[in-house]
Amino acid sequence: MDHASKTIHSARGREDMRGCLAALRNLAWRLDWLDRRIDPLDGLEIGRASILHGATAHYIDPRLRPETRQVNAMAAAADALCGPEGTDARLTRLPLFGTKIRVAGFGGLRLGEQNGLRAIDVFFERGYVHVNGSWITPRGQAGFRGPVKNHTLHEVPLPKSLMHDELLPRVKELLDLPAKATLQQVVNAQEAERERRASLAVREKDKNLAWWNYPVPPEEDLWLFVDTATGLPVKPEMHNERWHRVRTWVEENDPENAWPRSIVYRNLRHHAATRWFHEELGEPWEVVAQYLGDKLTTVLNHYVRAGEDALRDSVMRLARL
Repeated sequence: MDHASKTIHSARGREDMRGCLAALRNLAWRLDWLDRRIDPLDGLEIGRASILHGATAHYIDPRLRPETRQVNAMAAAADALCGPEGTDARLTRLPLFGTKIRVAGFGGLRLGEQNGLRAIDVFFERGYVHVNGSWITPRGQAGFRGPVKNHTLHEVPLPKSLMHDELLPRVKELLDLPAKATLQQVVNAQEAERERRASLAVREKDKNLAWWNYPVPPEEDLWLFVDTATGLPVKPEMHNERWHRVRTWVEENDPENAWPRSIVYRNLRHHAATRWFHEELGEPWEVVAQYLGDKLTTVLNHYVRAGEDALRDSVMRLARL
């Protein structure tokens, strides 16, 4: 233990060492190798560390979780800069960038999952998107639609305004439906396309194929979010460059809602998990994990710090009394 105290610098590591020694001592007692009146660990004390649940390198500090006002400000700026009225050709190559930000901020999808969304993955009548794939771009190679992370298919509910006001017109366009087409006409066209792919999948030797993973040439698929110059989902490098252009614009023109430089794009997922699903909608962590397509333990390790979170909640409740 003297050697361990010099080489093992963490309190938890020394606790683990003491636990191993205690197990050896108990074994020696049980096999009568050592008189039970003799305790080799007598007098050996190690201060136990006060470890809060979630206090690990995986925990996401609340300061790194964007606020809803910041998400809305970034999405609104992207609507203006990347929409048809935009003046920068580099930004207008991503026409639905604002919608994409809202899908990330209120649905918690990973970037690859956002890029992999298609017209047939949106279930308007049920109020959610079916997350079943991810757009993958290997370095120096053409992109392709691969499996979702952890191979976990999941459904993510989105606000009705986002579904009907922003995604619905895009789905109509992709399915070659008139702008005045009714919601039922859109649902029927989506179902027809799913059934077409499902029937093709049945004829394949691979029995794991279904409507959602039947291979379609990328240039022929029904992508929601594309780079207009290629007709394919945007590359991560271009996506990030455009994101920083929008962030800089908000910083200069809407400083009250500026997006902190310390918070990266992927932290929109953290906003969806904590501020939207858990706090605003009141969903328990088990449901949040289901929406994110993650394990419950992963979600708890990322967002729940029992001691601090409970203390903060108690202080807020007491402040209202």
